[in-house]
Amino acid sequence: MNHPCNLIKDLLPLYHDDVCSSESREIVQQHLSECADCKSYYEELCIEEEVPVIPNQADREQQKAASFQALRKKLVKKQILSIALAVLLLAAATFSMIGFLKHSGRIVEYQDNLSVSMVDNSLIGRLMGSRIERVKIKNVDIAMDGREYTYLFFCVSDTKWDAFITKADVFSEFTLSPAQKGADRIDAVYYYTGDYSGIDSMDSEELQHVIADSVLLWSK
Repeated sequence: MNHPCNLIKDLLPLYHDDVCSSESREIVQQHLSECADCKSYYEELCIEEEVPVIPNQADREQQKAASFQALRKKLVKKQILSIALAVLLLAAATFSMIGFLKHSGRIVEYQDNLSVSMVDNSLIGRLMGSRIERVKIKNVDIAMDGREYTYLFFCVSDTKWDAFITKADVFSEFTLSPAQKGADRIDAVYYYTGDYSGIDSMDSEELQHVIADSVLLWSK
């Protein structure tokens, strides 16, 4: 384990006076064998000390306590910095995940979470447990069995974030066909999550395949 030079230099007087613990002595010896700067500092310390001073037992204990207190403060500071960094990284990851979920648009699969009803002569859709981001609607006129039918196909999109934060009993509503635009002409409303390209130009047989892959949500 690498130890900072400042910490080693703080321990060098104790190491020189042989009043440090065996663990501290091993740490200092290991560091001096690898760090030329600290080794040079220690050699100068030995040269400058012309008259050795032998501290009494009380002084030794005080020096030990001061040294360990300094070491403890450095370790506590390091732990605090590590915790602060971990909190910042967690916050960054959380905001990044929320941003991803908010922009993860997806087509809602039918799971008894969608319904359609006629309200004030307008066809109104309802999605439970999420918020509508986009609605795709296509009206299809088709002649079958000697008469004209008008079918409305639609699908809705939400985001994973809206689905995650919205309670199951909360809903959002959207207009599929307003009264002033001929909602009364619609014979049936289907929820279809497939390909909408060319659906309004299909013949009755092709349209039956689309209907088979759809969910009937409302009819006259």
